[in-house]
Amino acid sequence: MNESGPHIGKFVYAVVLSEGRPIPDLVGLDGGRIQAIHQRDIAAAVSDFPASEIKPLRRNLAPYYEVVRTLAEHCTTVPAVFGQIARSPNEVLRVLQVNYEEIRGDLDRLDRKVEMGVKVFWELENVFEYLVRRDARLSELRSRLLSKGSRVTRQQQIDFGALAKDLLDRAREDVWVKVTDQFEDTAVEIKLNDCTEERMAMNGLFLIRKDGKEEFFAGIERLDGLLGEEYVVKVDGPWVPFNFVERLELDL
Repeated sequence: MNESGPHIGKFVYAVVLSEGRPIPDLVGLDGGRIQAIHQRDIAAAVSDFPASEIKPLRRNLAPYYEVVRTLAEHCTTVPAVFGQIARSPNEVLRVLQVNYEEIRGDLDRLDRKVEMGVKVFWELENVFEYLVRRDARLSELRSRLLSKGSRVTRQQQIDFGALAKDLLDRAREDVWVKVTDQFEDTAVEIKLNDCTEERMAMNGLFLIRKDGKEEFFAGIERLDGLLGEEYVVKVDGPWVPFNFVERLELDL
């Protein structure tokens, strides 16, 4: 007796602002060709795939990310949460119809915009010594702790560490305010990421209009004089604005 294979559904990669244009000719998971399911001026990018659970393994994630990245280079794109598989094209279409306004709003927010990364570093050999020079309390407390004639208590060590961290946080906040003030009229949205190393004073992401890149870089040049010689500003981008995207959960 012949057993039928698994039902073939539609793996959903993303929803794009198609405006009636064809999406790029791409290959997705298991070599499936990317197809578009249109609802008015948006479209879901899908490919044929068995309608069963899919594991987030590298062999599956790699083509998913490649399709999403390539789509985003050609049109405004909101990625779908990995692993969403509809049982039929009609199921995808129904989801687009029901959620059209919400999806269209997200696409509008990202349309004709790019992401820029801005990192500010202290160009210093020792950030801690820089903080000591700037703050008399920290300097005095360190001198007391290093004094041979004084006995250092555990509480004094804790107080010293807390003061040093507070001063570092305040210095970073001061940099953040100065940088964001420069782009108040240029950036559509701004996100602050954690600083990943001691010398990093700021780690930010800026969503800007594509036609505003010249104005953005002019603001970067002004920062050099505003922050002072102890800082260096590093910029990367423009990138597809994935850090400003909430991946779609399509309720399939």
